[in-house]
Amino acid sequence: MKVGMKAVAYACLTICFIILACGTVASVKPMGAGNKALVFSVAGPVAPVYDIKMPMPYSVLRYRFGLNDNTDAYIGIHPTLGLFGNIGLDAGVTRHFARSLGWRPGISAGMSLYGFYDFVELGNARLYPELSLILSYDVSERVPVIYFGIENMFQLTKPYVVPVCLVGSEFALGSRVALSVEARWYAPTESGDDRVVDYTIIPFGQGALGFALGFTYSFSRRQQ
Repeated sequence: MKVGMKAVAYACLTICFIILACGTVASVKPMGAGNKALVFSVAGPVAPVYDIKMPMPYSVLRYRFGLNDNTDAYIGIHPTLGLFGNIGLDAGVTRHFARSLGWRPGISAGMSLYGFYDFVELGNARLYPELSLILSYDVSERVPVIYFGIENMFQLTKPYVVPVCLVGSEFALGSRVALSVEARWYAPTESGDDRVVDYTIIPFGQGALGFALGFTYSFSRRQQ
């Protein structure tokens, strides 16, 4: 059991330091000025966990709030890393430039900063900026939105840019609660072979395919 837990810990750390687009998209539709929400998500590439092929269970908890009618911000913590003596934090801002109208998609761009620190080794602090571009379509009251786009993490060593392509949808579970489901292609510009983690689904031999699941609780009723 100890060996298994250690393997999971190293796998989670590897995913975070190599592929940093953790959790679901921070903001797809504008929240509106003064509105707030909590978002808990679990995500990761599909890999063997205790011999079961499943998305690596990497979790993120974020607090979102609307700065104005077209700009959202958030701060987040990474609980999974905390279980293994590490701290992970992130913060960001998303600007919504256009709303979905017919065949015209909604357009939003985000800027985030991820920070990590190893309390076990007392060092190894890392900071990673990230830029995202998301296109979205309003669907119905039950399925408020479908979306697709790309997130790009930047670092000072090769590969300097690590992209994540994604497609997702949101499902309304009530006036305040929503479920988000995403499919993610992590690092499609890199070979998926010879990784520390034995990824299970490697499209065209590049990167790794994974999934994300998120639950949102809004403190005010969701805007349609």
